[in-house]
Amino acid sequence: TTISVEGYDTRLRVYSLKLALTKHFSSCGKVGYVYVPRDRKRGILKSVSFLWIEGEEDVEEKALKLSGTDVGGWTAIVKPAPMQKECRDPWSAAVLMKIETHRVRVTGYDTSLPEIDTQIALCEHFSSCGEVTRVVVLPCGAAFIYLQGERCEVKALKLSGSNMGGMNLFVGPIHGGPEKVRIQRRRRCNPSGYTPPSTQIRSLVSVRFLIHIGTCSHQFRCVYFIFLGVLLDTAEHKKRKMEMDMEMEMDEMKKKKMKMELKKIDKDIKKHMKTMVKMDMDMKKSMEMEDEEMALS
Repeated sequence: TTISVEGYDTRLRVYSLKLALTKHFSSCGKVGYVYVPRDRKRGILKSVSFLWIEGEEDVEEKALKLSGTDVGGWTAIVKPAPMQKECRDPWSAAVLMKIETHRVRVTGYDTSLPEIDTQIALCEHFSSCGEVTRVVVLPCGAAFIYLQGERCEVKALKLSGSNMGGMNLFVGPIHGGPEKVRIQRRRRCNPSGYTPPSTQIRSLVSVRFLIHIGTCSHQFRCVYFIFLGVLLDTAEHKKRKMEMDMEMEMDEMKKKKMKMELKKIDKDIKKHMKTMVKMDMDMKKSMEMEDEEMALS
C-alpha cells in the first residue's frame, strides 16, 4: 500500500524526516520504503513524500486514520496514492552517483531502546556536525553515523564524551579515510507522485554490455536490477497504450481480448516489482552485514 504525506516543514533534513515517518506509521505495518523528493533548485524538500507500507490487511485504512495527528511538531496530512500501487525505492542502481561521505563509530548509548528510537536520537545528536545521511545500529552495541559536510568528521569526534539521554557517548574514527558511499540521484516529482524516468537507459544493448563486464555478484545484481527497471517501464508504457486503445475500440470481442492481455501485463508488472523490492532489500542487508563485520574486526 502506498500513501502520500504532507504538512511537514520543507526545510527539514531528508534522513530526519524519513526516520520520523517510519516511526509514526510503524503501527500500520512494516514501513518498507520512504521517498522524500527534493527541490534541487531551491535547496529544500518538496511538500509531499511517499511511503510504501506492508501489512496483512487494512493497512491503508490504518494509515489514513493517522491524518491530522502530530508528528514531532507538525500535523500529518495523509492521502492514498492510487497512482502508485507499488512503491519503488528511489535507491536504484540505474541512477547511482558517488558522493564523499564520512562516518564515525559510536558506542555508549542506551542499547535497551528500540532501533528506530536510537536512530532518531543519534541523528538529532550529530545533526550539528553536518547532514546525517544514515545511521546503522549494530547488534554488538555500536552504531555507524554517516555524515556529509565540511569538517563533519572532526566535529563529530569532538562530541566524544558528550551526554545523550543520560549516557556518555564514545565517538571514534573508522580508519581508512573518507569513503565513496553510493547514493541516489533523486527522481523528478510531479503533483500526483514521482515519475520513474524512462530515459535513464536508452537501450538494452548497454545492459548486455554491462553484463559482460560484470565480474562480481554485486555488479551482476546491479545490472539485473537495471534490466528489471527497463522491463517494468516497457510494461507500464504498453499498459497505458492498450488502455487508450480500449477506449477507442468499438468491437466487444476485441475489447475482451485486450482485457485479457491487460491482466497478463499487470501480472508481469507485479512480478517485476516484487523482484526489484526483494533485490533492493537484499542489497541493503548485505551493506549492513558488511558494516557489522567491519565493526567487529
